[in-house]
Amino acid sequence: MDELKKALADADDDYLTAISNKGVVKRAHKDLETASITTGFICDTADVMVDQAQCVIKVPVAESVCSCPSRTICRHIVTAVLFLRQELLPKEPQPPAAAPEKPLSRQEKLAEELTGYPVEDLVRVMKKKYYNTFLEKVRVGIIPLMEELSSITVDIPEERVTVKLLTPLRYSSCTCGGAMPCKHVAAAILTWKLRHGIVDLNSLAPVRETAVVSDTDKLHHCAGLCLAFLEQLLTDGLVRTSEDAAEYSETNALLCHHAECPEGERLFREIGNRLKAYTAHSPEFSAHRLFDTMMYAHQLMTSILQETDSKKLKELSGDFKSSYQITDELELVPVAKRKFSSITGYEGDIYYFVNKSPSGRALPYLTYSDIRPTYYSSRRSKKSNAPWGLYGLCDVLMYYEMRLTLPKLSGIKLSSSGETQAVQLRKTKLDQKAVYEKVYTDFRKLIEESFRHGTDDEEGETLVMLMPERCIHSGFSEIHQTHTIVAEDAYGQRLKIQARYHSKSRDQFPQLAMVGKRMIENPGASYVIFGNAWLEGGECHIYPIAIFDDLCVPRPQPQPRKISPDPAYPYFSGLFREINEMLCDMVQCGVHSFDLYGQIDDYSKECERSGLTVLSGSLHELSEAFKAGNHTCRQDYTAVIRSVSRIYAYLQAGIRKTDIQCAINRLFEREENENESAR
Repeated sequence: MDELKKALADADDDYLTAISNKGVVKRAHKDLETASITTGFICDTADVMVDQAQCVIKVPVAESVCSCPSRTICRHIVTAVLFLRQELLPKEPQPPAAAPEKPLSRQEKLAEELTGYPVEDLVRVMKKKYYNTFLEKVRVGIIPLMEELSSITVDIPEERVTVKLLTPLRYSSCTCGGAMPCKHVAAAILTWKLRHGIVDLNSLAPVRETAVVSDTDKLHHCAGLCLAFLEQLLTDGLVRTSEDAAEYSETNALLCHHAECPEGERLFREIGNRLKAYTAHSPEFSAHRLFDTMMYAHQLMTSILQETDSKKLKELSGDFKSSYQITDELELVPVAKRKFSSITGYEGDIYYFVNKSPSGRALPYLTYSDIRPTYYSSRRSKKSNAPWGLYGLCDVLMYYEMRLTLPKLSGIKLSSSGETQAVQLRKTKLDQKAVYEKVYTDFRKLIEESFRHGTDDEEGETLVMLMPERCIHSGFSEIHQTHTIVAEDAYGQRLKIQARYHSKSRDQFPQLAMVGKRMIENPGASYVIFGNAWLEGGECHIYPIAIFDDLCVPRPQPQPRKISPDPAYPYFSGLFREINEMLCDMVQCGVHSFDLYGQIDDYSKECERSGLTVLSGSLHELSEAFKAGNHTCRQDYTAVIRSVSRIYAYLQAGIRKTDIQCAINRLFEREENENESAR
């Protein structure tokens, strides 16, 4: 009887609401006034008849049962508990009897259970993905709401679930309706531990992938086959490449897919598409791009074949999906959209945003990609629906400025995660301070800040916004199939805004030609160009994504500036490019057909005179490997190709280091066609 009274004393309205719901408790209070209630045997349990339903009230109360069809804590049980509280519990508080120890209250018991609940068990229930996401949210200050009464209520608004924590914990409930304990209950317990300092946030670490590589032997076997294909392709050269070489490259891409090597799959799909462009005599084909991709693929497969550590193999193989991290709330201004088509077989649209949030200094621009693969089906899928709870198709992203809660980022890419919610703030307006702050009027500053940490970011785009002072030249090159605007800033520094003709981007040409013509005819007109910057041949180029003529960006007041070009940078950059050109020619004609050993020796000696001893030694080894091949009947050029791969890696590092300063030096160079246009 004492245990039952104690359980009834703890079963207040808050507890009854937790084991049933607020409506049931409210109905039970009304029924208590009118229902026919009789009691039977009362000891450790109590038999109570509520109208025609027989209730057995147990300890704990959450285990009580009723003869009605309900399988949960029904209104009859709640009514019986309320009746027993009136009958068995004293109407007024009694003075406490002398006792050696004060029994723990229900809140204290619950706190004791929550404190002792192992964190490892919570992580196991939450599972890797949900637990890691929970940690990311807490680290950026997004923690579930909690109210502590006789029971603990935890709300997780972004998932629209409410958790009730009761003692014993096995009677806790969650509105998700899943089996107990569910991931939300585990998250609620971990929230309580964090709020009460039982667990320190810094002591919690994300769960890492355990099964790193499913089959290391399969990955090594795949790398060996891919290397054999590449070395045969490099040995024969492009001039002897068979028409089905692109199909063989696609086969290697499938091998990489089944061996769980996404990076290899991407590279071999690109090689295959570039080989198709070569055999079709497409004007879009670039031998240098094909050579670069083949060298990257050769280095990757060589590294995979030599690596035995499973974690490092996973890093080399890449991921099929980008890894996104939750970040702070973002406020975005839509700025542009462009059609996307890659040589690796993807098509769609990319949406660009100016980041107005405090993180805008580190990430001034963010992108959302609606891109689909085209190599699995000949039919192109329809445009996707808008993400983040917005209605309509993706184009609605361009209409309004937005605030994103719980956004996920991978580099500058936004995820379409269902947890992220967007609030439309106002119609898009680019004529504002947040946009002006991103506009460069000094081309030298643009190069220094944009390429400070390398030539390109991990997404292959270096996004910039610039406002030239005037246009010096605008024209289309029949040879290179490009339209180029040579723009000058207030300091007299010149950059090229350049778009290459492509069936997917031909809409850019009329706009670029019109802008160039207007800038020449109206020197006072202001145009802001948003585009992708890249370095090529020691020169900075801009690919225009969008051009605006209605932004009132303040014009700068330039101060006199002197520049003293360092001749060492152009010299080393030119030397690296000449050697790289020689390697590219070697690959085009085929390694076994290359016989200009004297040219390699000359470059080796020049590098030695210039202090590039490592490069000089590598070129000497390459020359010796060629000469050794002349004295044997074996047509094995593996050593030669591997030497070419090592030299290529050195050259690319050297070009990256010299390109930025060369691009700054070239800002003041004047070409013949530009001077004629200026006159």
